[in-house]
Order: sequence, then C-alpha cells, then structure tokens
Amino acid sequence: MEKQQEKISVKDVTEEITLLIKDEMVATYMEEENALQIHFSNGQSFRVTVEEME
Repeated sequence: MEKQQEKISVKDVTEEITLLIKDEMVATYMEEENALQIHFSNGQSFRVTVEEME
C-alpha cells in the first residue's frame, strides 16, 4: 500500500515565499490570499502570485 503524501496548499507556498522576499528586499508589503504586493520607495510596485499547476 502506498503512503499518500499531504498536499501542500497555495497559501502555504505563498507564506513561505513571502517570508523569503521580506528577508531580502526593503519595501512595503501587502499580503493577499495567494499573492504578495511589493511596493518600493521609488514608486514601483509588483505582485508575486502563486498558482498550482495541475
């Protein structure tokens, strides 16, 4: 019998990526369900989105 592995959620991956990015970049952040908005002091903004590939 095969042991079924626990499924990793999009939210879990998003949270881990958020922690890594916040450690490396000086910016303000707004967390979303499956994304992270990054706002830099020079006016640029980015959204990093996590989506499961099936």
